[in-house]
Amino acid sequence: MHTFHLEVPLAVRFRDVDSLGHINNAVYFTYCEIARNAYWTKLFGTRRLAQANFIVARAEMDYRSQANEDSSLLIGIRVSSIGHTSFDFRYQIVEDGTRRLIAEGRSVQVTFDYKANKKIPLPDAVRDRILEFEGAENVEMRSAARG
Repeated sequence: MHTFHLEVPLAVRFRDVDSLGHINNAVYFTYCEIARNAYWTKLFGTRRLAQANFIVARAEMDYRSQANEDSSLLIGIRVSSIGHTSFDFRYQIVEDGTRRLIAEGRSVQVTFDYKANKKIPLPDAVRDRILEFEGAENVEMRSAARG
């Protein structure tokens, strides 16, 4: 199992649960968004001042066990691969304390120029900072042809 150098604590909110007290499946994507923002802020500061903006091009989640309104969670996040214009985040959501696995996810981010409305190459400084934080040996480097 890969190490997550960043884990974001999260308390389940009342609005996150369904009528039976279970966390709604769509809410897990919000949890991943919270983790992405924490990751980017840790490495680069506020996203508004970032060297590169990105959009989420794909998101997927595998649900492993239930969590409910009384749960305290940890969301592990790491970059698992980097391409020319994109990078992948992996997520692991566990129950705080027991480390029971709740869900695992993945998202693909594409670096994007909002003014030109097109994808752009991932800046070398951003790639280098991610590799420094994650450890270059822990990140797959994809060919430019795959993005």
